[in-house]
Amino acid sequence: MFNLKKFFQLLLIIFLMAAAPKDLFAGSIKGKLQERLNEESNIQYEPYYMDSNASRQQRAEMPMTNAVAARNRVDQSAQVMNMVAEELIAPNDPYQPVLSPFAIYNMNYTAELDENVVTVKGKVIFEIFKKEGWTQLPIVNNSVGLIDVRVNKGKSFVVNQNGQYYLMIDKPGRYNLDVEYLIKAKREREFGPGNFIVDVMPAPISQFEFIIPEQNVQVFIEPAIKVELSKEADKTIAWAVMPNTSTISVRWTKALTREEIVPIKLEPKAYVTTSTNSSVGGGVISSQSILNYSILQSEISSFRVALAEDVSVLDVRCNDLRDWKIVKKDGMQVLEVFLNFGIKGNVQLTITYERAIGEGSQIVQMPWVRALDVERENGFYGVAASTNVELAVKSSDKVTEIDTKQLPAEIWRSSANPILLAFKYLNHPFDINIEVTRHEELPVLIAAIDSADHVTLYTNEGKILTKVTYLVRNNVKQFLRINLPKDAVIWSAFVSGEPVKPAKDKSGHIMIPLKKSQQSGQNLTQVPVQIVYLDKSPKMGMFGKLKIQLPKVDVPINQFNWSIFMPDEYSYFNFDGDIKKVENVYRRQRRSNIPIVGEYLARGVQGRMRSSADQIGDQFSPMQQRMEIQREFEDISTNVAKGILPIQIDVPQEGKLLQFSKLLVVEGESPWMSASYTAVIEKAKKPIKVIIWGLAVLLSFLVIKKHGKKKKEKVN
Repeated sequence: MFNLKKFFQLLLIIFLMAAAPKDLFAGSIKGKLQERLNEESNIQYEPYYMDSNASRQQRAEMPMTNAVAARNRVDQSAQVMNMVAEELIAPNDPYQPVLSPFAIYNMNYTAELDENVVTVKGKVIFEIFKKEGWTQLPIVNNSVGLIDVRVNKGKSFVVNQNGQYYLMIDKPGRYNLDVEYLIKAKREREFGPGNFIVDVMPAPISQFEFIIPEQNVQVFIEPAIKVELSKEADKTIAWAVMPNTSTISVRWTKALTREEIVPIKLEPKAYVTTSTNSSVGGGVISSQSILNYSILQSEISSFRVALAEDVSVLDVRCNDLRDWKIVKKDGMQVLEVFLNFGIKGNVQLTITYERAIGEGSQIVQMPWVRALDVERENGFYGVAASTNVELAVKSSDKVTEIDTKQLPAEIWRSSANPILLAFKYLNHPFDINIEVTRHEELPVLIAAIDSADHVTLYTNEGKILTKVTYLVRNNVKQFLRINLPKDAVIWSAFVSGEPVKPAKDKSGHIMIPLKKSQQSGQNLTQVPVQIVYLDKSPKMGMFGKLKIQLPKVDVPINQFNWSIFMPDEYSYFNFDGDIKKVENVYRRQRRSNIPIVGEYLARGVQGRMRSSADQIGDQFSPMQQRMEIQREFEDISTNVAKGILPIQIDVPQEGKLLQFSKLLVVEGESPWMSASYTAVIEKAKKPIKVIIWGLAVLLSFLVIKKHGKKKKEKVN
């Protein structure tokens, strides 16, 4: 039977559904949004943007009619807005402090997911320090749907500038801010994994809470310090404490079912590559082995390494090394290394050791190290010579000889000498026997004389006064040994401008103490050594022959110069000796670019090196060049007079100047010269000159007389 009452009830339901507004059945997000928008709010949207290029006057005159006059919103006056605009576009004050005009103390954000929309609510505590004018406080970027911004006191409004929402506050003080906005979450599918990024106000300490209306989910929050998950009837809540950050990244996915995993303890596996460098010489083999461990599966807190019984371990190095000890076992030594804690991954162990082999030529077995308790070990072996010994491979077993360039770089870095032999091996044991041949060592120069300049005065009475200046480059030589002529007596000795007391050894050699040259780059500086001695010879007669001999030194001389002042009343000829006579040593040296004594002595006394800059004296004028021969040895006295040498014995420079030179005077050579002399020629020069002048006058008289006679005959 037709029920009329039920029919009218059904008809009423259909009518109500047709007449009801559409938003009655809309989703909860829309309802919440409408509800929030209808509530009282103090959010203020401004019609201008501070990044515009409009002029200040245009901003000040901008009408306020474009402002959204929403219901119950705080409407600011045009005067206040113009003041804010002028302040924001005013040029920066150079004296304005760089400190921030505000500080954010704490923030607490909550994000709740509804389908693919996230509602973010934040509570922020901040303080404004600026006493006058408006302060801009960034809230959130303008890509969000801003719902509400509330401040607990004072005047405030929100502006949109440069892609950011800013809160404007005009007075200092401590404030509480409530902000709410919407962002969109990304989800792969419905009820699938998703993620979103929240733009927040940074604070020293902050809390973040994410609510998702799903169960059995895993939530990841970055950069969270701590995340805690709690589950309720129909939702999951993730709470996190955050560091100072302006963005929070949230992602979630379905939680996987955790199965109970039974832990299995795995034995460690170690693989080793050994690089060994050995230097042979001086009666010892010095070795260093670098063991590069690769530890897998579990940790290792100690190592065991085997060495030959006759080697001495000098040093063991490793990161986090606690201790090490040597245990002798089965004809070998076992090095036990202990670490502070277990290590997994790559570890480097360095062992320094040596083996005594004695002097002389012999065949030696190279020392070795072997890592124990490892799965596999291979390595490289380099051999170098630390002294002048010759190395050759006598025999080898289970090694491959390779080019030295194939050795690892760590072997080259640990070797102070060039690597001569190189090997590679794949496992132990291996054997390398090297033939060591020791050759006789030859002596080398430890000192040299760059130049030796001699100035000698020879008198009629046979006295020979000589001053010698040596420019010495000395490495480790203690004395300069000088063998003077038989009857010579040394008068003075100077080294580097300082007087020294010479000594005499058992063989009669004069010993001058030397100073070590200073290092200048790869060269040694010069040390000047000066001696003055007196020798004797027979008195000179009307004619005869003389011989002068210079001292011997135990150091080779590169450049030898000798200037002799002889008496003027004699003529000299028939020169002989192991040196070469030159007419003008100054000009000869200029042609060969060899500096003379005077140019280098002052520099040498100060210990300077010779260089191309010392040729600056070559630029003298021609007149100065003509005078240089007379001033050559005066330079020595001039420099001495300035205080470089406190006591000086000068050699008088009077008489006929004879000059000699020689290149390379070797150790033990004594340069000498001899000459014949006569006084007849010099004494006959004056009467010969008178006769010549008389003959010249007589000849002139006869010519004049003859010329007058011819003229008279012509007149007649």
